[in-house]
Amino acid sequence: MISDKKVRPYAYLVFGIMFYLFFMLDMFFWPSIPNLLIKTVVATVLFTFLVWEPVRLVALWAYRRWQGVQDSLKRRCVMAAILVPYAFLLGFSRIFVESALLVWGIDIFIIPVFLTFSGISLLFISLGIVFYEVVFYMERWQSTQQETNELRKLNLHMQFDSLKVQIQPHFLFNTMNTLIGLIERDRDGAIRFTEELSYVYRYLLEANQSNLINLEEEMKFARIYFSLLKTRYPEGIFLDEKVEDAGQYELPPLSLQILIENAVKHNVITRANPLRVSIHFDAALQRVVVSNNCQPKFYVLKSGYGLLHLKKKFELLSLPEIVIDLNQDYFSVSFSVIKAII
Repeated sequence: MISDKKVRPYAYLVFGIMFYLFFMLDMFFWPSIPNLLIKTVVATVLFTFLVWEPVRLVALWAYRRWQGVQDSLKRRCVMAAILVPYAFLLGFSRIFVESALLVWGIDIFIIPVFLTFSGISLLFISLGIVFYEVVFYMERWQSTQQETNELRKLNLHMQFDSLKVQIQPHFLFNTMNTLIGLIERDRDGAIRFTEELSYVYRYLLEANQSNLINLEEEMKFARIYFSLLKTRYPEGIFLDEKVEDAGQYELPPLSLQILIENAVKHNVITRANPLRVSIHFDAALQRVVVSNNCQPKFYVLKSGYGLLHLKKKFELLSLPEIVIDLNQDYFSVSFSVIKAII
């Protein structure tokens, strides 16, 4: 990855060569000055240091303070407010240094010389600012690429885990038994169940192709997924949903399915003790809350992978952390959604 530590020596070399070739080399055509080579090299090194180090320190400080893309303009304005006056100060100081070092007593402090020297300083300082902006951009780009790769791997992992959970023999056995029972007593219901099961598998395969998915689409999938569960537990599981005006919001795919699956996996489901799952969306707060009553299965292995993967997804997408609330009566998970960019 590009970093200040790696590029600093090369930047010094490039800036020094540029300054020497364009602003020192012509002095060899002046009247003879003792030790001219040594003096021009000293002037070049001094100028390069006095340009580069302040630009570097100010740029690194400003980037640490305002490193978001939305803060780029503010960062550049602050850097300019500090470094432009410094360029004129450096141009003023350079007159005396080069007069003493190279011209030896000739008074060159006149307005055109001051403006020329200040302009040269401003040019090199501007190049330094542009250079660091490019470095910052490359760092952000590389970081984004790395996060995208991590998210893609996590998506594939979650997709695999979701399919692995769904196609395990126990799930298939229950699903097929439910389907057989429907075929015997409710042919239309069996067809609908098969179509819903097909939709669930297709959604599981396709949803993770995107980092974010529309909340309405995710809610539609959650309803169909819950419908399959309802067919298996007709009087043992209930869904209370209040999701309105959700079309303009997005969230990581399979977020709702993971939480519904988590509730079914860890809780007893019977007619006497039904599982009640609620999904509520608050458009004003841009927040979804998924909760269920607690009646835990004490013999279930609690891996925690589902919630762990969900947390990681939100982290990689730079979304606020999910909030988990657990007590003896209910289990609740809330998370933020983001407004879709149209």
